[in-house]
Amino acid sequence: MAGKTYKRTEIQAFGKINFSLNVTGIDSRKYHLLESVMQTVPVCDTVTVTSTLKGGVPPKNVTLPYKLPLAVTSDMRDLPCDSRNTAYRAAEKMIRLYPRILGAHEDIVVNIRKKIPVGGGLGGSSADCAAVIKAFDTHFGLGLTDNEMIDIGASLGSDVPFMIKGGTALVTGTGEVVTQLEPPKGIYVLVCNPGYGMDTWEVYRKYDNIAIDDGSRPDTEAIVNALRAGDRDGFIHGLKNVLEAPAFVIRKELETFKARLEKTGAQKVLMSGSGSSFFCIFTKESELRKAMAELSTESVEYFYFKM
Repeated sequence: MAGKTYKRTEIQAFGKINFSLNVTGIDSRKYHLLESVMQTVPVCDTVTVTSTLKGGVPPKNVTLPYKLPLAVTSDMRDLPCDSRNTAYRAAEKMIRLYPRILGAHEDIVVNIRKKIPVGGGLGGSSADCAAVIKAFDTHFGLGLTDNEMIDIGASLGSDVPFMIKGGTALVTGTGEVVTQLEPPKGIYVLVCNPGYGMDTWEVYRKYDNIAIDDGSRPDTEAIVNALRAGDRDGFIHGLKNVLEAPAFVIRKELETFKARLEKTGAQKVLMSGSGSSFFCIFTKESELRKAMAELSTESVEYFYFKM
């Protein structure tokens, strides 16, 4: 009896920071409308798709079984591996959209190796979701365009379309409109996580129920114009995150954490997404190194990158 033949595809799922973030309203579906300048960061989960090849000639028409031959696994014990996980929902959606996958493959397993902090505002679950879509496209030879993958991703999470494109971008609507931008130049970005996470939905619910000072909102157009003009200082100066206010109400320690990071002398310290991570922007490498030396003695997880 011949042994089984397996296929394996591995994709890196990079996280993000929100250089700026504003909520501009709510649409008819009660989804928040956003304006955000987003940036891919060099910390990533690893998503691996494996399947067993059936062999023979795949049938032209495939009827989906009641229970899909799909499993999601992870090296993180507390990570849900069922429909609570957007990566699982992405895999399930891809099979239902393209049932021919099951004509030639069975026993599909999606494995997620976590490096992006959970609940850290760095887009870990969205990155995993986007990576599943891209991995399925490659693994099963679907031949999808970026726009087709973005359309699929938009139905699964507001950050997913950006995660499919990556780079530096202005993200608007409910996350489905992604406009690529030239990245900022001449800055060093230090991303810091306090060791605990925040619930995105809780932060947005709090946002809906508190008064937000207009001074807490970024002028997104001015930020984008500064970026396009190569005005580094103007870009840095304009960055704001409207979700800091509700996040600080929910967890006072976040405000204390930001105050600690501001003592590093960074030109800007801002929360990413709905928290709990913050990023510090420096314009000199010596200042970055000094800050990292200070933080190395404290219980702060961090990484940095240069732009």
